[in-house]
Amino acid sequence: MKSVIKGIVIILMILYPFLIGWGLSQGHFVWVSAILIVLGVMRLLSKGNSLLLPLTWFAILCGGLSLLLKDHAWLKMYPVFMSVGAGIIFATTLIKPPSMIERFARLVEPDLPESGVIWTRKVTIIWCVFFVINAVIALYTVIFAPMKVWVIYNGFISYILMGILFLGEFILRKRQQRLNQQVLAELDDQNNE
Repeated sequence: MKSVIKGIVIILMILYPFLIGWGLSQGHFVWVSAILIVLGVMRLLSKGNSLLLPLTWFAILCGGLSLLLKDHAWLKMYPVFMSVGAGIIFATTLIKPPSMIERFARLVEPDLPESGVIWTRKVTIIWCVFFVINAVIALYTVIFAPMKVWVIYNGFISYILMGILFLGEFILRKRQQRLNQQVLAELDDQNNE
């Protein structure tokens, strides 16, 4: 049951920009605010990864401020806070290793070599830069763009960009590992001669 609730929360968080777009176009920002708060509380109660705790509190904060101030702009700020929060989380793992991308890489490759650790640290830095840029663009869409542009960027384009970055890193890491293995094999052949 716990995994079902987590799955529902994840799906609703992914669909968040579309829910906001629809809710605001229908004049239902109060309901959307309440949903965001409920999702945040459900995430808190599920006691997931403690690294994601700031993102959960941002959901509750944005939903709460929207209700208290009767201002739907706080709902549109949630993707901005998500990017800022994700950037902080990734940066924190650079200070207290292992880096975030190393953690992901070790899910697939538990015996990650030192060259992989160095590589994943650099990629984590790239992700930090991405989250800063994404937050700036998301903030721009909140302040200057019409709702349709906000929904398209925050609900589609930013996810596509994250997917490209994630997939690109995975492909390049595998390529780098093959090159490292070739170099080691050549060195081993030279030592055996």
